[in-house]
Amino acid sequence: MEITELVWNLFLLLLPGVISTLMIRYITTQKQYSVFEFVIYSAVLGIGTLIIMELFCSMYWLFIGIFNKSVSTEFGLNLSIWNNLFNGQKSLNKSEMFISYILAIPLGFLWGFLITKKVFIRIFQKWKLTNRFGDDDVWSYYLNSPSTDWIYVHNKKTNTTFFGRIGAFSDSTEKRELILEDVIVYESSPWSEKYQTNAVFLELNSFEFTIESPKTIQNETATNNQV
Repeated sequence: MEITELVWNLFLLLLPGVISTLMIRYITTQKQYSVFEFVIYSAVLGIGTLIIMELFCSMYWLFIGIFNKSVSTEFGLNLSIWNNLFNGQKSLNKSEMFISYILAIPLGFLWGFLITKKVFIRIFQKWKLTNRFGDDDVWSYYLNSPSTDWIYVHNKKTNTTFFGRIGAFSDSTEKRELILEDVIVYESSPWSEKYQTNAVFLELNSFEFTIESPKTIQNETATNNQV
C-alpha cells in the first residue's frame, strides 16, 4: 500500500498526539486502548499540543511588541502548521514540528498526572456533572484509595487468610495479581496464625478470594510488632 505525501504529512502533524497518548498510557493504569480510541486520543492531544504552542508563540510576540515599539503585532495565527492542516500547504516547518514533538512529552506526563490524581473527575463531581469515581473499575478504585494500605485477603477454597500491606497490584484486566508485604498468614476457620513472611504474590480468582480492610490499623500493626 502506497503512502501518499498527504497521509505522511498528516501523520507527522498528529505525531505529537501519539507521543502524548503513549506517555499517558505509560504512567496511568488505563486499560489497553482500542485502535479507534488511540486514533481519537492522538488526534485530540495532537491538536491540543499545537494550540498550546500557538498560545506560547502569541504570548511571546505580544511580549516583544509591548517592549519593542519597532515590532508591530497583529491578530492572527502565528504557526505555519495551521496552513498545513486547513489550507492544504504541503511543506512542513521542520522547526515547528520538532518543537511540537518535544513539547508533547511533558504535556503527556502532565495529562497523565492529572488523570492519575483524578483532577478532572473531582472538578466534574464538584460541578455535579458525574458520579463516577475516576478509575477503570472498583478494583482500581479500592486499591488506589489512600485509606487502603493494610488488607485481609481471604482464600475461600484453601481456608487461608493473608494479612499484609499492599506492595503492588495489576491493572484492571481479567488477570488480577497482588503483592502483599509484611505478611501474616492465618487459617481462617478456626482462626489461628500459621506463619509470617516478607512478601507474597497472589493471583486472584474473583470467585475464590475476598478482600477486606481492617477497621483499625493500629491493632493489627501492634500485633505484628509483638510477634
